[in-house]
Amino acid sequence: MLSWLNEGLEEIPLLIKIITARDALSVQVHPEDNLARKLEQGTGKTEMWYVLDCEPGACLYYGLKHKVSVNEFRKRIENGSILEVCRSIPVKKGDVFYIPAGLIHAIGRGITVAEVQQSSDITYRVYDYNREDEEHRKRELHIDKALRAVSFMPPLAGHHPMGPRIRKIGYSKTLLVQCPYFVVQLYEIEKNMEGTVGNSFRSLLVLEGEGDLKSAYGSMKVQKGDSILLPKGMGAYQLIGRLQILISEV
Repeated sequence: MLSWLNEGLEEIPLLIKIITARDALSVQVHPEDNLARKLEQGTGKTEMWYVLDCEPGACLYYGLKHKVSVNEFRKRIENGSILEVCRSIPVKKGDVFYIPAGLIHAIGRGITVAEVQQSSDITYRVYDYNREDEEHRKRELHIDKALRAVSFMPPLAGHHPMGPRIRKIGYSKTLLVQCPYFVVQLYEIEKNMEGTVGNSFRSLLVLEGEGDLKSAYGSMKVQKGDSILLPKGMGAYQLIGRLQILISEV
């Protein structure tokens, strides 16, 4: 991660990742803040995915198909049939998935996503495809905790950007997700864009292209794959070039 932070590193409440699933990832759920504090003495985990690439026919699991009871959910975890009630969604590049705490989910094989999430590692696994390690041990499932964390209703929101694409001079921006924990926007810069960092940091994840980032601190080259943290109070900055950037802030 590139950064102009010098003195007194501020606490960063978000994690920003790029995840490539060469095999299907486990089906899981995360707790909300109150439950996370009670069970784990930590914070909850709400997140979002922006699909960067995928193989033809790739799918992921996003919530439930319909409402299920607590007893049915437990039985399906125990007998390995939980996928029968999970919503499988074909994906394409550019899809957006908002995943509030309590929503069951899993990234499928052949999918690469940019993930923005609360800074928490609390995960309750409910299904792992019966995989075993070299010593024939299966990964632990967290049934009791998952039952306390999961929402038994299908998701209300879709898997599309929450806002329209807005064209500006030199760039466009699209609101992907806005929630109590973060705001994530996609900036498509054709020539240049100007911004200001005020009372909260900004995280820049360069998805495509290359260019220059300029501010009162100086100038630096940026390119695909770079992750840049702009600290709060930094003031004005400018991005010049042809770039596609995911900008996250709280």
